[in-house]
Parts: sequence; C-alpha cells; structure tokens
Amino acid sequence: MSRNSRNRHKAIDTAARKGSKGAAGSASTSMSTFRAGRAIDALTPAFVQWFDDGSAGAATAALDYLAEVKAVIGRYMEGMATAEVTVFEPIPLAIATTDVLVSTDEETDAMFIVDAVHAYVDFLTETGRWTGSAEQLAQVMDFLKTVEEDDDDQLGLIEIPDLVEDEALEVLAGLPLIQRTTALLRWIGDGRPVTGAGALRLKDLEAAAACVGVSVRGAVKGAQPDDAIPIVRSMQDVPLLPQIWAAMEAAELIEIKATKVVPFEDADGFLSGSTAQRLEEYSYYTTRFLEQTVLGMNPAFPDMSATLVGLEVSLLIAASTPEPPSVERVLALADRVPEEEKMITDILGRMTVGRLERLAELGLLTIDTHFRVPPALIGCVLDAFDDDVIDRLQLGEAVDDAMADDDAALAEKETAAKETIPAQKAESATKRSATSPTLQLKIQLKNAKPPIWRRVLVPVDMPLDQLHGVIQTVFGWLDYHLHNFQTGGFRGPSYAPVDLDDTFDSLGESSLDESKVKVGELLPEPGSKMVYTYDFGDDWEHAITVEKVLTDDGGGQLPRCTGGRGAAPAEDSGGTWGWANIVLAVNDPGREEHEEYREWLGLQPGETLDPKAFDVEQANDDLSDIF
Repeated sequence: MSRNSRNRHKAIDTAARKGSKGAAGSASTSMSTFRAGRAIDALTPAFVQWFDDGSAGAATAALDYLAEVKAVIGRYMEGMATAEVTVFEPIPLAIATTDVLVSTDEETDAMFIVDAVHAYVDFLTETGRWTGSAEQLAQVMDFLKTVEEDDDDQLGLIEIPDLVEDEALEVLAGLPLIQRTTALLRWIGDGRPVTGAGALRLKDLEAAAACVGVSVRGAVKGAQPDDAIPIVRSMQDVPLLPQIWAAMEAAELIEIKATKVVPFEDADGFLSGSTAQRLEEYSYYTTRFLEQTVLGMNPAFPDMSATLVGLEVSLLIAASTPEPPSVERVLALADRVPEEEKMITDILGRMTVGRLERLAELGLLTIDTHFRVPPALIGCVLDAFDDDVIDRLQLGEAVDDAMADDDAALAEKETAAKETIPAQKAESATKRSATSPTLQLKIQLKNAKPPIWRRVLVPVDMPLDQLHGVIQTVFGWLDYHLHNFQTGGFRGPSYAPVDLDDTFDSLGESSLDESKVKVGELLPEPGSKMVYTYDFGDDWEHAITVEKVLTDDGGGQLPRCTGGRGAAPAEDSGGTWGWANIVLAVNDPGREEHEEYREWLGLQPGETLDPKAFDVEQANDDLSDIF
C-alpha cells in the first residue's frame, strides 16, 4: 500500500487548493486534541521523511496532513478514552472521521481529511509502527477505501434516501413520537392554563402525561398514594413530557403565553394537513425534538453531560451511514482503555446506550446488533446535528490545571513546527489566540415555515446597534423600518436607536439606547435569549439564542455567518404569513396573484423561488462590505 509519487503529488495539489486552512473543526482545543497533538509531534520528523519524495512542497503538504490527522485522532481519543496513536479500533475511527467531516463544509477539505488519515495509517504500517492486529488494520483500510473510491468524488458517508412522499409520511406518522405529540396537541385544543413559568398545572399533569404514554398523578390536595402510579410535583417529574413540550414550542406547534398555552395558528397542518404539509411538519418537529432531547445538558454534571451528548451525537451520525456502529463494540469500550479508566468508560458507554434506547422507544432508532437510523429519519438527524453542532460539542475546551506545567514545553514544540509552515498560518494562529470571547448566536425568524434562521459569530463586546446591522445583512433586510431588541418577554426592557427629537419611540414607551449596550451584557451565557423585532407593521420577530461562548472563534472575519436555512423574505411582504402566501403564489401558475408577485420580486421566466435556499458565502461577502 505504498504511497507512490503520483499520490503524493495529488496530496500536494490538494493542499494547495485547500489553502492551508488548518485542521477541520479546530475552533477550540480539547484535552484529547491536545494529547493527540503531543503524541503526533513525536512522529512528525519520521512522517515528513517518509512522505517526502523530493517534490516541491512535499514537506509542507506532510505537515498539513498531520494537522488534519490531529483533529481526527483528537475526536477518536474523546470517544475511546485512550492515548494510543499507533492503533485504532475501526468503528470509533470511522465515527471520529465522520465527526470531523460533518463539521467541514467544503468537499475538497473533506477529501483532504480522508486522504490525510489514509496517509497516516499507511505510514504506520510501512514503517512498522502499527501496533494493532492485522484484522483491525484491514477493517480500517476498508473504511478508508470505501470513502475514497466513490466515482463522483463524493464522500458518500451519509446519503439522504430519496423516498416517495407517501412512503415517508407513512413511516413518520407511525412513529410513537409523532402519535404521542399528536395526542398532546389535540388535548391542548384551543388552550390550557399554565403556571407563571409556562408549565402545565398539577391538576392537568395526569391527562397530559397520558397523551405521551405515561401514567402519573399530580400532587394535588387529596391525591392518594398508589404503588402502580407515581405522584409527581411538577411537569419536570413526568418522563418524556418536558422533552415533547420543549420540542413543540421550538417547532412552533404551541405558543406559551402569560397564563395559557395555545396552538399556533397553523398547527392544523401538523394535525390534518396535506401529505406534503404533514411530511414537512413531522420532519421539522422530529428535528427539533432531537435537538432539544439529545443536546440538552444536565447543569449539575456539565462535564459528564457533555461527554454523553458527544457520544450520542457521534453514534446517531454513524448510525445514519451504510456502516452503522455495533452495540457490542459500544458496550465493550471499557475493554480497550487503561485499567484506571475502565469504570468511568463502562458507565459512559452504558448510559449512552440507555439514552439511545429511549430514542428507539419513540421510533427514532432501531437497535438490534447495530444502531440504525431509519432511512426516513436520516435527514432529521443531519438537520439536527449540522452547522457547527459537532464543533460546539468539543469536550474539555481548556487544558486541565494539571497540564499547565507542560504548556511551555508544548508551546516550544508548536513554535518549532510552525517554522516549517507558511508564515500566514502562524500569524493566523496568533491572531485567534488573542481574540476576545465570541458569541455563537442562532437567530431564527419566528413563525416561519419552512424555518428561516442564521447562525452568526459576533464579538461579545459588539454594541446592539451593530448587531442590528448584522441581522439586517444576513436576513437581507433593507433597514427601511423601525426596530428594537427586547429581553425578558413582552414586559421586559427594550433597546432601540435614540430618538433625538423625542417625537416617537418603537413601542410607545421609552427604549434604552441600543448603541450603549453590548451584546454580552444581555446575552452572557449559553441559553440566554432575546427578541429582535423589525418593521412594527409586518412584525418580523427574530428569536436570538446564545448557543456557545467561544474563547477561540477559529480566526477569520468577525462578525461572520457560519450557517443558515431559508430564503430571506422580501421587504414589506406582510409578515411570515404574507411571505408564505407569496412563495406559494410565485411557484404556482394557477394562483391569481402569480404574475403580479413574480413581477414584484423580479423573477425571470422559468425562475422559481426556493424558500429553503440560503447562500452563506454571499452573506459573509455582504458582512465584509459593512464591517
């Protein structure tokens, strides 16, 4: 399996096209990535010598390869709790490689990562450094070969099946998750009372829990103990109900007001819409459920919770591939770690399997000898865990205090390595390390179906008036109308431009000067929220949520957009409901307003309007013109 000159020239060309961007998904340094880097540093001279065939740029290409290898092996170490870099279990290595690939947007970068891992394994075997079995090596090579042999140069790790609408709807409608959600939505009817915290009252918990297949009684006056039916004191004590409730709110099936919960105006599409409507509603809701349930952290155990979430997401992604992970290998993770780590690894493996079993009970996963995501749900998994989710799940972003004494020695090694890498790489790394904290925000247009959202990175000290400019840019607004920011619900404080003449304000009450308030003051931590409203006639409400506070944003322009979905609505199009009607009209020649709206939007003959389209590169070009 020697890498001949032809392949090495290909690698050098790929590295040049790649533009020396550095390791994929390396926005922050986890403990495992740290250890992987240290271990591979020791092998760097030997790898460069093995790789270098005398071609111009070969040494630099070798170092670029190793940068990607460090990222993959760092992910592998996180899942396996091992420090070995000369032997790999095939399935965990495939999962680690997939994790890094999922966080890579560009096809060239993705293929470069796979080729880098392949080169590293070749290096281990050809120089006698591979310490695993021949069977392990054969399985690892089979995985890499499968990826690289795609005739169309596509990765093919995860392919969303092209299913007939009726077949896909039949699968989704039959999911216990959808059936229980439907029952709960029908029970809510025109509305149900809620507490000040937006939860169901105790007297309603028994009926609500029954909708989701759980038997409980609320701890109301006169409730009698029953060994078969537990008594609960809050909605959070009811298994599954809080997860479904949160997903229904996130999917905008329900709206929680001050004293009651009511269905959204178009919730009928979920209950009794057309085939296309229900398929879209079910898929969207299932995606939100996966986000709310899988990505939820336990604040009491943040480190263990993050590890569990990372394992679960990795396995769900791997379970969506043609080579799903086996249950046996996951349960046997503890057999392949040092003795002192066996207990915690065994606990984590079994807890992860338990979490996946709960998803299987809802029909979101099948478990026999392997974990498998049903074909109709693969798109939901990819939607739930795309757009930097893998990056957000990096474990141990800061080096432990116990490693502090080694920092200086490690820095010396990294500095020595950088001397052989193009100067711009070192300069970029220095710039990233000096950057102040960055907020990763998800900004979603409320009530939009299909969803319209953007993910942006902004400095924590950015004033609100500049965040207004970011939102206007990434959503394609023209800043024709008034706007404000608001925290704490409809009674909370608002922030808007100063009205020097004091002739009007945005809501009839004085708003605070948005230019004097920084984003980080209102959104200090993950989960913090506020609402940005634009055009008080059309009422475009944007829900802003902090997904993560980054100490290292990976370099590049700030602010910047890292993902999104949904075409930006046209200015003055009548709010989300008006825009939805326009989208239908311009794509349906049978509609009375068809020609009128096409002319208004400037569509050319034969041109259609894709409501799900979004160009992240264009958004960043627009941001760079302004900031």
